[in-house]
Order: sequence, then structure tokens, then C-alpha cells
Amino acid sequence: MKKITKLIISALSLSVVISVTGCAVGPWGGLIIGNPFSGIAEARQAREYNERQEELKKEALQKELLAEKNYGPPQVIYRIDQKRYITLEKYTHCDNGQIFFHNDEKNIKLPLAVSSRSVMNYKGKFIWAAKSDNMLAFPLVRGGNDHCSDTIKNCAYSILSASNDGGEKFSEIIFGASNSSNSKEYTVVLTDDAIYTKRDKYPTDKFSVDTDGKFYNVRQVWVQDELYKGLLKFGVPKDVLANNRVGYIPSWLKALHDYSDIQIHEVDVKAHTLLNQLNNSPTLEKLPDEKIGKSISSEFTCNDALIPTQLKNQG
Repeated sequence: MKKITKLIISALSLSVVISVTGCAVGPWGGLIIGNPFSGIAEARQAREYNERQEELKKEALQKELLAEKNYGPPQVIYRIDQKRYITLEKYTHCDNGQIFFHNDEKNIKLPLAVSSRSVMNYKGKFIWAAKSDNMLAFPLVRGGNDHCSDTIKNCAYSILSASNDGGEKFSEIIFGASNSSNSKEYTVVLTDDAIYTKRDKYPTDKFSVDTDGKFYNVRQVWVQDELYKGLLKFGVPKDVLANNRVGYIPSWLKALHDYSDIQIHEVDVKAHTLLNQLNNSPTLEKLPDEKIGKSISSEFTCNDALIPTQLKNQG
């Protein structure tokens, strides 16, 4: 009797273990390992996960909509033509938003890593005469009350953020506007193959693209080349001329060719005279007059009236 009781207890214990572990008896007496409820549990977890993701999406959308209410409406601050234009977005003032380049025909909306304040500080003429979207440029100008005399850091100048590959890479072109007020005297013209800058009563500077895809000042390169040729005509040995063609190295004249101080001084006088002649020679570059007026806009403008009153009062 005790033996039978032990067998019954063992059987009950096994059934408890099976029910707890989720194992079932196979057709040949073995145990089938697996949880018959795991599929239901996984489905419930998947459903809960998806529901949570939907909640997060709704929360993100609500935050985005709330943020949009805290910005002025997107506005066109420069129009190139009917299909292409530049907008100011996500702003509370005209000088603290984000700038985008648009081409509706190609479904392009390109965010630009430039300061709207710097762009709006440019008060001169800006003519976008490029038909291709490869050439892009945006002026970055200091404020009218800003002051800086540190020319080593180029802070006494303004910059054109320019690209010739459709915005993949941008480089800096320095032009002479020292601040917003001074920029009123400038005209910038953007064409398919070059960028022109001109200050009233001053010669035009043309920036072309070299074989490496980098912008260079056409006149400056011409001056450097002519100075290099002139120094060779003066008898300056080629091995002392600077590799970048901007001059020569006086110490090398003495070390490599035994020039005396008097001879070096004579070379200095000739080089400076030639350089002054080149710098003062009539410029060959002119603004492309036939292309001026191709863009609808000629300056950057921001409509302050579009900014909600409560945003203006935020400071």
C-alpha cells in the first residue's frame, strides 16, 4: 500500500513539474520541451511594443507641433526664379533662424549650415545668375556695430560660403566688407562658372574654380604669375623663388648664391616696384553685366511683420 501511495505522489509531482515547465509528454513517452503559451506572450509583448511606439510618435508629433507654434512661419528671403528660392525657417527673429535652399522642380530642400544673422547682415546687391544648382554662395557678414581689427583672424572681412558641387562641400571666399554697414557698397554676382565681388569705385574680383575644385582669385593668381616671371627676368635664381609664386626668399640668395646685402636690397627694390605696378594695373575683370537681373531678387529681405507679437516680445 505504501508503494502504491508513493507512485501516486510521484505521478502527481511529475504532473506539477510538467504543468509548471510547460513540458508535455510525447507520443513515445518522452518530454516535448516548449511553452504552449510562449506564442501568446510574444504576441502580447509585440502588441504592447507597437502601441508604445505609436504613443511615442504621437508625443513627438505633438512636441514638434508645439515647437512650430513657437516659431515664425517659413518665409522666402530670396527668390532666384519661380522654382528656386531661399527660405528662413524655425526662427523667432529674422537673425536667429535656419536657412534652406529650395528647388521645387528637382524636389530639393537643402539645409545650410550658415547663420541667418550673418546672411541678413549683408545689405549689398546679390545677383544669382547661375542656372545650375552646382554653384551656391551665401554672404556671411559681421553686424554694423561689430568691431575687430585683428586681420590675422580675418575678422575684419566678410565671407562668402561657397560651393561648386551642389552643397556637398563649402569653402570660404573672403571679400572686403568689414561689417553690415560697409556691405552696402558691394555687389556679388553668382554665375555657373565663377563668383564676382565688387565694391563701389573699386575693381572687380573674380573667383573661379581650379582643377582641384577650389576657388581662387583670378587677379591675384595673375599678379603672382607676373611677379614670378619678372623676378626671373631680373636674374633672380629659380631655386630661391617661393613655391607658391608670391615672392622669393632673401636668405637663400645669400646662402645659396653669395648675394651681398647691397645686391639683395637691389632685388627688393625691383620686386616691390614691379608688384606695385601689377597691383595698380587696370583690371581685366568686370561684372557680367549681361547676366545681372537674371534673379528675381537682388537682396535678402525678411518680413518682420510675419513674426507673431509674442515672439518679438521674447527679446
